[in-house]
Amino acid sequence: MSHREDGIMHTNDDRITLTRRIYTKEAFDARYPVEYEETNKTECLKRAFQCNRRKIGKICSSYFPIVKTISKYKPRKFAMGDVLAGLTVSFMHLPQAMGFGILASLKPVYGLYGTFFSVITYIIFGTSPYISFGTNAVMALLTQTVVDREADSFVQSFTDKNITGPTEDEIMAVKINAAMACCLLVGIILTAMGVFKLGVVTTYLSVSFIGGFTTAAAVHIASSQVPKAFGIQVKSFSGAGKLIRMYVDLFSKIKQVNDAEIIIAIVCILILIVVKTCVNERFKDKMKIPIPIDLIVVILGTIISHFGHFDSTFGVKCVGPIPSGFQSPVVPSMSNAGNFASNAFVMAILSLAMSISLAKLCAEKHGKPIDNNQELIAYGACNIVSSFFFSFPSATAPPRTMILSSLGAKTTLNGCITAVFILLVILVIGPLFVSLPMSVLAAMIIVSMKELLFQYKNLPNIWRVNKYDFFIWVITNLISIFVDLDYGIIAGVGVSIFLTVLHDQVSSGHVIDISKNEDIVLGDCESSRNKRREIQGIKSFRLPTSLYFATADSIKSQIFKKVLDPRAYKKSLRVRMKSITNSENAEEDLDISSGDSLGNAQYGKVDINSDQDTDNMTDVKSVILDCVHVTYIDMAGIAALRHVVKEYKDISVNIYLIRVENKVYDTLEAAGFFKDFSKTRVFIDIFDVIAILSGQSEC
Repeated sequence: MSHREDGIMHTNDDRITLTRRIYTKEAFDARYPVEYEETNKTECLKRAFQCNRRKIGKICSSYFPIVKTISKYKPRKFAMGDVLAGLTVSFMHLPQAMGFGILASLKPVYGLYGTFFSVITYIIFGTSPYISFGTNAVMALLTQTVVDREADSFVQSFTDKNITGPTEDEIMAVKINAAMACCLLVGIILTAMGVFKLGVVTTYLSVSFIGGFTTAAAVHIASSQVPKAFGIQVKSFSGAGKLIRMYVDLFSKIKQVNDAEIIIAIVCILILIVVKTCVNERFKDKMKIPIPIDLIVVILGTIISHFGHFDSTFGVKCVGPIPSGFQSPVVPSMSNAGNFASNAFVMAILSLAMSISLAKLCAEKHGKPIDNNQELIAYGACNIVSSFFFSFPSATAPPRTMILSSLGAKTTLNGCITAVFILLVILVIGPLFVSLPMSVLAAMIIVSMKELLFQYKNLPNIWRVNKYDFFIWVITNLISIFVDLDYGIIAGVGVSIFLTVLHDQVSSGHVIDISKNEDIVLGDCESSRNKRREIQGIKSFRLPTSLYFATADSIKSQIFKKVLDPRAYKKSLRVRMKSITNSENAEEDLDISSGDSLGNAQYGKVDINSDQDTDNMTDVKSVILDCVHVTYIDMAGIAALRHVVKEYKDISVNIYLIRVENKVYDTLEAAGFFKDFSKTRVFIDIFDVIAILSGQSEC
């Protein structure tokens, strides 16, 4: 082993000796100051407003990544992967766009519009080659909630005026107007978050919350297709308990079930599950592209239904006429936007959370970095552009994204193939699906929820890993299912924040000691007591978490309970004095009233025999508080720290702080804490304090 003679490091065999100065926090900062680069503000402003070709190119490539993608595109290297990936994901886009259009309580063509314009826009603004932006089941379901509510209000206005009810076309016009306005709001919110770099808001959506919510959404989505699979027309419900009311209405009409439709749905479900599970999943490593079974089922279902005259012969409900071509763009009407602004905000957050999480996952897997804030702008732009073309809010879809990832898409230009395919569908192929049975789309949507529904299998593992995550998952899931998705979001976020605070409140700090044989700091459970070095007159305690309003009282009580209780010390002092004077009135004469009243008010009944050896109380002269876990402190935390210092000062015990973070230190200084507490008692490590105290009683 090496041996250095410069007083810095010595190693002999398996031992290491480190030599350094003793540092208070103040002395350490003086010796190793944080250096800030001084810049001339005038020069910065000049550079900011200078305009040159290079700067313009950098700005363009920043906000329009397609510029960089095209300039660096290598056809021989990238073209094959992009074409294969784009074509394959197109086969998933088509049935999903039509199905999710119906799921949103709109028409299939509106799903196709949303897919086409989202794909085109993402090519221009997006940074991840694996993100497949377009229709999404969760977004479609949340859109359904908005448009059905607006449609119900529209119909009710006719009833209130005793006027003949509106036509189906008029109701659909109200629905699509609401969907377009909601789409525009979602786009504006996402774009603003990207411009102001507010993607951090997704940190409030825990993995457990997302898991519980998306699973509940899958239950709602699959349930919404059950009536279509049965061929039963149920009432439209909204608000708390709508899923339960839907099932009640469904089973009350169970005699109306269409045998043909339920047979079609069952056959399609079996085919989809068998091919996806037993073929695509099992042999995915041996197949260049997965079998596009969704597209095959849609095509075969349409052909068989058309030549078998399912609609007239068996009463099977079909998709109906799908107009070809595009409608002229329209500015969304925002007259009723206040009715669903909160829904739009929720959609924006969920679109962001689902999309950016998948983008980051693929970026880590393939080693291709993404620009988080530019991704936000891309998601917003997709929704803004789509809103002018009769679309509803969109997001990425996990199955499509995973396909692009597994096929190794090279650039965002793979979306060009998808856009061309969808364009052909809208202009030419779409009208051919007029005979597609609704039960086929229902079966496809139900099966597409399979992976989300299988998240229930993760619950035992979540319970074993973290009980808090389990409760967040379950509460979010149950409230989202049995009440409504909106309430589930509020409950999930609320429970997440509450349990985080509760975790801090119940976190337990512990006494720390030094090993007998070496300079190692030991916690409560890290070694037996006989391996710890007893340091005369010194007790050390590690604070468990940040010191703020929710934890201040708990941590203060833990310090008094586990280190040294000033109340118990004062009580012990009175008992000893009484014994010495042997007087009946000694306790009253020597009563430390302020200590009693403070103890009773702050901490309740005093039990001097609970945790501390009162015979050794007088041996404690110094208490070290390890603040390594304190990353934040507020006014309540500062007040609690001041109170601890004061209580120990009353019994002649000195407090020392170690490992105080710079931000916490600055907060203490700004609050005037160091006016009464000397900075010379703030050290960078426990060994500095011990070295000082071993030579003198005070620093």
